[in-house]
Amino acid sequence: MYYNLIYSQIYFSFIFSEFSINILISNIIFAFQRQLNIMKKIFILILGLLILQSCIKERGDDNIVIQHISIWPDGLHPFNSNSSVRSFIFQYTQKTLIKLDHETLEYIPTLVESMPEVSEDGLEYTYIIKDGIRWDDGSQLTAKDVEFSVKTMICPLTNNTQIRSNYSTVIKSIKLDEKNPLKFTMQAQQLHVDNQYIFSELYLQQQSFWDPNNILDKVSCENLLDENFDEKYATEEISEYFTNYNSDDNSFIPNKLVGLGAYQVTTMETDEYIILDKKENWWGENSKSIYNQNYPDKIIFKIIKEDAAVYLSLKSNKIDVSNRIGTKSFTKLREREYFNNNYDSDYIDRYAYSYMGLNCKPDGIEFKKFFTDKKVRRAIAYTVPVDNIIEVILDGKATRQAAEISPLKKTYNDTLKLIPLDIEKAKEMLDEAGWVDTDGDNIRDKIVDGEKLQMSFKLSYMSSPISKEIILMIKESMYKAGVDAIPNPMDFTLFYKNAQEHKFDAMMGGWGGSASYSNPMQLWHTTSWVTKGSNFCGFGDAESDSYIEEANSSLEYEKHKAALWKLQAKIYDEQPYVFMYASKNKIAISKRFDNRNMYTERPGVILNNLKLNNKNLVPTEGEK
Repeated sequence: MYYNLIYSQIYFSFIFSEFSINILISNIIFAFQRQLNIMKKIFILILGLLILQSCIKERGDDNIVIQHISIWPDGLHPFNSNSSVRSFIFQYTQKTLIKLDHETLEYIPTLVESMPEVSEDGLEYTYIIKDGIRWDDGSQLTAKDVEFSVKTMICPLTNNTQIRSNYSTVIKSIKLDEKNPLKFTMQAQQLHVDNQYIFSELYLQQQSFWDPNNILDKVSCENLLDENFDEKYATEEISEYFTNYNSDDNSFIPNKLVGLGAYQVTTMETDEYIILDKKENWWGENSKSIYNQNYPDKIIFKIIKEDAAVYLSLKSNKIDVSNRIGTKSFTKLREREYFNNNYDSDYIDRYAYSYMGLNCKPDGIEFKKFFTDKKVRRAIAYTVPVDNIIEVILDGKATRQAAEISPLKKTYNDTLKLIPLDIEKAKEMLDEAGWVDTDGDNIRDKIVDGEKLQMSFKLSYMSSPISKEIILMIKESMYKAGVDAIPNPMDFTLFYKNAQEHKFDAMMGGWGGSASYSNPMQLWHTTSWVTKGSNFCGFGDAESDSYIEEANSSLEYEKHKAALWKLQAKIYDEQPYVFMYASKNKIAISKRFDNRNMYTERPGVILNNLKLNNKNLVPTEGEK
């Protein structure tokens, strides 16, 4: 499993700050303007929904599932995009050789006849692809497509630094069977806990579609993994191929967004909706698997950013499924009889978590050295009112965690203590670190590299009304300790780009998780900082890298767990993140459909398995 960035309105809240009378007045004006803006956005949203509904029959009659999502994805590129929305959509347009079953949380074969046959030394994994699995042009999925997909994933020229190391540190080569085009062997580099499951999130791609001239046949996996690949094997032809492959066209143009799934992207209207149409004569339509059903004729992902608009959409039965609604809105809806008559809903645990990341290795020029001292990072952790956020904003529907592994997993280090809100302790630690208020402006300062720095930094976050609220809540708390956090909102694309390039002081983010093993290479290994992967904050040293490598190579459970416990303790001590909480999924599914199952495994629902039952929906209170 690899991590996806998650961006949801559920993580954040608002409390007014009363630093002065002038600030109070400006906040009142801002609140009034904000309400006007929200009403304008709600009007535009409802108008958009009405337009969308104009081409759809009355709700209850159409075989169309409308799923609410909160933000536009960073793209639907086969390997380069890295948002949770992208992975959500890929459940219906793409396929993997094996997958984690949502019900049993065990791996099951999907495109192969069985789980792999493993060699005695644990370094070779042999698969046989099921006969009859076909691409959209009618050609058979073969082992050559698997080899092509692996080569593309591990190639240094692919713009996928956020996940490449998960594969390039596991796969050595793909050995094709000369007699059977459906058979291949994955040769592993070493013993690794991911060896047997490495294909669970590798979305297979068709070589003849992407590489009709067989350019990647000219390089081997060994060539691609060579540390001197750029000098030895990156010919002009290969470089040009990957320049084209990395193009944004392959992220947003529907006819490029092909895969083995039952649905095809047909429409992408930026910041509005994404429409998937059911394929005709799809290879898997006679399957009994819940993952291969294709009951809905269309699946529409409707972007609704305002929580109030999500509330109204559910209230008026304009959407069928949501797993991204604010806790207060969800609670209010669940108190309404008409909502309960029309929807199944529940709070479901999940493996995702939110965090505040602190730049441990800033350049010292554009981004100053606020957080290079771990004592300062721990002090900052004492200023974040996590419990208050959970209580006030999430109505207690979230759990705290002290480390990067979910408490739902057996490998979570439960000896680590949660860090409480303690302003006095934060002040004490900042004093010890040399950050004191020398000029009487209530903001601490310090001479760093010959320059006087105010403890005044930008706190970047993905813009949404609720996220702004929680940032202001954190800002108010930090101010009590003499720390000035400046809210710095931005859209997801810029936020993610800045995070990869380490261009931030502090950031609020979240990672989507899974019940499967989460390889810490992606987020915590030092190479993932150097290559601008997902180690945004610059955590790590030789010691922490050794724990990661030990955890990955230890097939004996107790040794594996011990290594992960040491890594969690190291991260806890160094404090690159302020771990906040794992909120519960708030899922609502229309009773127009059967098979309304909900799962802890992301994304919590299986849309293709929703079977229309033509149930008549109950009118809302205003429609009676």
